[in-house]
Amino acid sequence: MLVLRCTRSVRARLRLPDDLPDPGRSTGILGDWYIHLVRFGRDQWVLATSERSLLSVLLPARELRANLAPNLRSALGALLELLGVPPGAIHREIATMEPVTFGRATNRRVLGSMNDFAFQASVQIAGGVHDPLIIGRLLATTPMSAIGLKSGDLGFPDRLTCELLAAHST
Repeated sequence: MLVLRCTRSVRARLRLPDDLPDPGRSTGILGDWYIHLVRFGRDQWVLATSERSLLSVLLPARELRANLAPNLRSALGALLELLGVPPGAIHREIATMEPVTFGRATNRRVLGSMNDFAFQASVQIAGGVHDPLIIGRLLATTPMSAIGLKSGDLGFPDRLTCELLAAHST
């Protein structure tokens, strides 16, 4: 099961009620995925971020209602492949992303990290990088205090993702 924890703007766009019941937890190793709408110039994108590793992908916001989950699975698979995750581990993680249920975005650590990622993505786009997969790869190498092992440490979404998936592959 995949839990998509949506910000208010995404819930409104998907026509979800404000009083969503708690859906439980995702069964995937990367945990729940936080979903937020971001705008870069005239273009609107979805920023999707793993709660456990802060791995993030950018998805087109058009046709959000019909394509959110399939686009997330596709973008995640491509990014994990780019990170060198073994195909079996990718397949297992993608397989856990059905069925899909929705919840409210509640983790402030993840939401704050998403704001940082949105800013960094905007800088990449302003600098001429327009491929969402390349931007996701750049975001994955961003040091983040929210996933450091100890207070004051920095963790990297790509490294943590690979460690989590490798630990559950054996």
